[in-house]
Formats: sequence, structure tokens, C-alpha cells
Amino acid sequence: MTTTLRDRRRRQTEQDICAAALALFEQHGVAGCTSDDIAAAAGVSSRTFYRYAVTKERAALLVQADIEDAFEAGVAALRPTEPLLPQLESLWTEVLRRHENGRSASGRQLRSLYRLLRTEPTLRAAAVAVDDERRAGFTALLAELTGAAPSDPTPRVLVEVTTAVVRAALDRWSEAMDDPATYGEPDLVTLYGEAVTAFRAMTQP
Repeated sequence: MTTTLRDRRRRQTEQDICAAALALFEQHGVAGCTSDDIAAAAGVSSRTFYRYAVTKERAALLVQADIEDAFEAGVAALRPTEPLLPQLESLWTEVLRRHENGRSASGRQLRSLYRLLRTEPTLRAAAVAVDDERRAGFTALLAELTGAAPSDPTPRVLVEVTTAVVRAALDRWSEAMDDPATYGEPDLVTLYGEAVTAFRAMTQP
């Protein structure tokens, strides 16, 4: 995918705003800072902030552009004539691997976000709304790819099931990262694989 200078600047601004929001939320709590505080920490004007995030909570939920690109490319490469569930599981494995188990920029932000979601109700509510929007978009992409009729529940079921397994792995990873004495050194991709195995065990006779 070719990106223009304008695209790169937009993506950098998104990343700066997200990183600033997460850092401030970790230091002061969601209630302890404002959108203007986040804008200032990110080095942007309040007007620019609101072009990217309508609330301070949503600022912490901006998706890393390279992760989003990888996901969209993976969806476009799905083979609709073959079983989609294993393909989607492979796609999620690759997307999660890109977070480098919390070591990359996106991984560090993901870890911070999931830690905050356990203690910040307003952030958690915003995350639920954003997840609903993203799943709806993902469902529409799958329906278009497969040519599914509007009445066909298959695309929505696939999206709901696969994203639920991902969320279970992310929740477990976040908890484990903060409790190494109990869990040792957790690996996100491994935990996702275990969640997939558990799901399959429940659905197979």
C-alpha cells in the first residue's frame, strides 16, 4: 500500500494523540485529565485533537495505522471459496504477532490500554462502542467478500466468534503481564493459540 506524505503525517498525529492519552490516563486517571491536556501533551491544537477523537476516551482507542493496514490487507486476501474460520484465525495470529508481545510501539500501547480497561469504566464503555463499530465494519467487509445475502448470518457470526476469542486472549495476556509471579512470562500469540484451542474443544463433538 502506497502512502502519501499527508497520510504519514495523519498517522503520526494519531499515534501521538493515542500515546499521550494513554500516558496521561496512566498517570492521572481518565477523570484527572482533559482533552486539552492530551492535545497539549501530543503537541497539537485542541481543534486538531477533535478532528481525530471526539472524546478523550476515544483518543486512547485510535488504532495503529500499520496494524490496521495489515488487518485490512489480510481480509482482502481471504479466499471466500475455502473455510473462512481457519483463515481468520491465521489472520488474527499475524496481527497479534505484530504487537511483538508488548515490545513494539503498538504493543506497549495495547498493554497500557488493556491495563486501563480493568479500572476505568468510562474508557471501557468507549471501548465497547468502538469495538461495536469495528465489528460492524468487519462484518460488512466479509459479507462483500463472500457475496453473502443480507439475511445470511454467517459473516456476523464469524466476526463475533473470532473477535471474542481475540478479546479473551488479550484479557488474559494483560492480567498475566501484571502478575508474572503467577503466570510467568506470557506470550500473546501463544495465549491466543490456547484460546483458539479452547474454543475448538467446545465446538467439536
